[in-house]
Amino acid sequence: MSDPVLSGVRVLEVGGGISVAFAAKWLAGFGADVVRVDPEEEMLTADEQVYLLAGKRRAGPEADAARLALAADIVIEGDDPGDVVKHLRRVQPEALRAAKPEIVVVSITPYGQDGPYAGYDATNITSFAMGGIMSLTGMPQREPLVTGGSQALYLGGLNGFGAALTAYLGRLVHGEGDWVDISLQECMAGMLELYGPGGAISGVPSVRSGNHVRAAWGIYPCADGFAGVCALERQISALFECVGDPELQEPRFRDITLRAENDDELQAKFYGWFAERTKQEILDLGAKYKVPFGAVMTPLDLLANQSLLERGFFDAIQTPGGTAMTPGRPFLGLPWVPGELHAPGADTRAVLDDWLGVRA
Repeated sequence: MSDPVLSGVRVLEVGGGISVAFAAKWLAGFGADVVRVDPEEEMLTADEQVYLLAGKRRAGPEADAARLALAADIVIEGDDPGDVVKHLRRVQPEALRAAKPEIVVVSITPYGQDGPYAGYDATNITSFAMGGIMSLTGMPQREPLVTGGSQALYLGGLNGFGAALTAYLGRLVHGEGDWVDISLQECMAGMLELYGPGGAISGVPSVRSGNHVRAAWGIYPCADGFAGVCALERQISALFECVGDPELQEPRFRDITLRAENDDELQAKFYGWFAERTKQEILDLGAKYKVPFGAVMTPLDLLANQSLLERGFFDAIQTPGGTAMTPGRPFLGLPWVPGELHAPGADTRAVLDDWLGVRA
C-alpha cells in the first residue's frame, strides 16, 4: 500500500484546544486533508502547536467555518476546556447533519451534550478527577495526584479519532454519517478498568495504593532512575528465578495466600534487587527470563530508543527555531505523512479555493 488510507478525505477542525487538535492530527497523519480554522486567540502553547498542528492546512478565524464544514467529510469540533468563553461553537452539528446527512461530526466536550454537567466548563485536571482516576493516583495517606501532561484532553482526542474513523467507515458502507458525542469525563471513567465496576458491585471503594499495588506489581528506584514489574501469578516463578534469592522459594513467598501476609518483606527484597541494576540491565533480564519488567523512560531515553528509531516513530518537524522531534506514527503497516508546520492562517486562500471554489 503506497497511498495513505485517508487520502482525499476532507477534515475540518474547529475549536482550538488539545482534544480536537489531537484527533485531527491522527487523521492528517494517515493522509486526510485536514484544515484547522485557527481561533482568534491561540489556545495551544508553542510546543503543542508544533506537535498538534504539523501536517494541517490553517485557515484564519475569518474563514466561514459553517460553509467549510459543509464541504468536509468529517468535522472535529468542541468547546475547549478552560476557554474563557464558555461553549463557543462555530459549527452546529444538528444543522450540519440536516443539510448534509452523509457528514460525520465528532464533538469533544468536557461532559457531553446533555446531562447534569453539560453546561459546566472544565480543565484537564477537573476532567481527570471527575472521571474517577484520582481515586487511584497517589499514596493513600496523602492527597490524590494528577498525572503529567494533559492526559484527559489527549485521551478525549484519541477517542475522537477512533470515533471519526468508525463513523466514516459506516458512511462508506451505508451512506449515512453520524454525530458522535465524546465526553472527557466518560473517557477518563473508561480508564478505571476493574476499579470502578468493582467498587460499584461490591460497594467498597477502591483504595489508592501509590506505586505499589503489591510487591510484584509496582515501581522501584533503580541505579539510573526507576523501573518496575507487573507480574501475574503465572509469571511469579520466572520473577523469583530472575531475582535469584533462595528465600523466595520458601512457602511464605511461593504460596499465593501466604505471600500476601509477607508482602512487605518481599517488597523490601525487590527494593534491594532493583537498586543494584540499571534500567537496561533490568529490561535485558526481563527478555531473558520472560518477566514483564518495564523502565520509566525520560524524553531523552525515548529519543535514543533503538526500537522507536528503527520503526520511524518520530517525525522531524521544521520550526523557526530548528528541527523538533515529535511522536509520530502509532504503528507500522500503513503509510504515515509527517507533514509540515504552517503559519496561522497561511492557507486561507488555498482552502477557500479548493473546498469552496472561492477566489479569496
